[in-house]
Amino acid sequence: MQAQASGRATKSRMRRVRGSGRRGIYYRFGADGKRRYEITYRDSDGRQRWKTVYGRLKDADQALEDIHSRRRRGERVAPTRATFAEVADIWLAAQTQLRPRTRASYESLLRVHVVPRIGRLRIAEITEDDVAFVIAEMQKGGSKAWTIRTALTPLGRVLSYAARRGLTASNPIRRLERGERPSPGRREMRILQREEIYALLDAADARYRSLLATGVFTGLRLGELLGLAWQDVDLKGGAIHVRKQLDRDGERVAPKTPQAMRDVVLMPALARLLREHRLASPHSRPGDLVFASALGTGLDRRNVSRRGLERAVERAGLADPSRPTLRFHDLRHTFASLLIAQGANVVFVARQLGHASPDITLRVYAHLFDSAEHAERASAMLEAAFGDVVNARRKTYAVTYAAPEAR
Repeated sequence: MQAQASGRATKSRMRRVRGSGRRGIYYRFGADGKRRYEITYRDSDGRQRWKTVYGRLKDADQALEDIHSRRRRGERVAPTRATFAEVADIWLAAQTQLRPRTRASYESLLRVHVVPRIGRLRIAEITEDDVAFVIAEMQKGGSKAWTIRTALTPLGRVLSYAARRGLTASNPIRRLERGERPSPGRREMRILQREEIYALLDAADARYRSLLATGVFTGLRLGELLGLAWQDVDLKGGAIHVRKQLDRDGERVAPKTPQAMRDVVLMPALARLLREHRLASPHSRPGDLVFASALGTGLDRRNVSRRGLERAVERAGLADPSRPTLRFHDLRHTFASLLIAQGANVVFVARQLGHASPDITLRVYAHLFDSAEHAERASAMLEAAFGDVVNARRKTYAVTYAAPEAR
């Protein structure tokens, strides 16, 4: 009797039930007690199809609506047996707008980390558990959090591509729980103080001093600095027009985002330094690079970092083991801190740095804005509450603490 009752319970659990009375959407309970949604529809050949949708009721509703929308647009709707590896190859072939290095990076990440693990799975059957499996296997293999998050980018784009074309109901990577995505953590930034800036520039080799000074007082990324041509530097008008950057292959290319193409303020002292640098350079025509090799070609990034920055840091005594290593990108952080300390608002700082949105600037430099705002507010409050006390006794204090011979 118990066996019969158990059998009836199992059949009841496996029976399809209409999802909240919605036509075409059903669910059944799995062995784990969770609902598994299924949708039914007619494909382009008139055959009735059933499809499991992983997720919640709204995901099933969206999947069914997507199919109906495609049918209304005249698109062919039919189940696919394509695997992830096959769809990934199709997606990669269509990415003609990517930079060659970016496309090569995506291809490598998919080939090394993703395809060996889920490449044989049908694209329509891939779930968030499969994505979590890729992450877990990469962690077991010793991949760092940053590498894993980087690999999730092309994986997510392939799945989005499949979802847009109806090959899968939705992108399962979006259903990962917060804790399943590895967090690399934000590296502590190193911001140079006034005396440290002096020491760094004084210790720099002559051929790199102008470049490092420009990095500190304009906040340009290293690629933007190396891609700077004299025609982009308005010494009289006091501005640097960022229009190109030097990629890792030594080619001048457009920045990755429209916001990166910007005009950065050029303070008079730096303009004078760059004018002297141009007079001393054999490559001073408008189209020549500002920071060029002896042959007029772009400088190598590693040489700039090692021979330019790292040597200057060592000579200046700034290699403090108790503080983060000073990277070239920290010169950019230093420029941002200088603007914030001078009272620049977040919109202006974002434009100077070439951020896509002021929200990015706030996320990165919120603590600096907060510190500057509180310092200004505290100073104003102290002045309002006690300024008259100091003013009333200023002369008295001066006499009291004057040297004996001055009395």
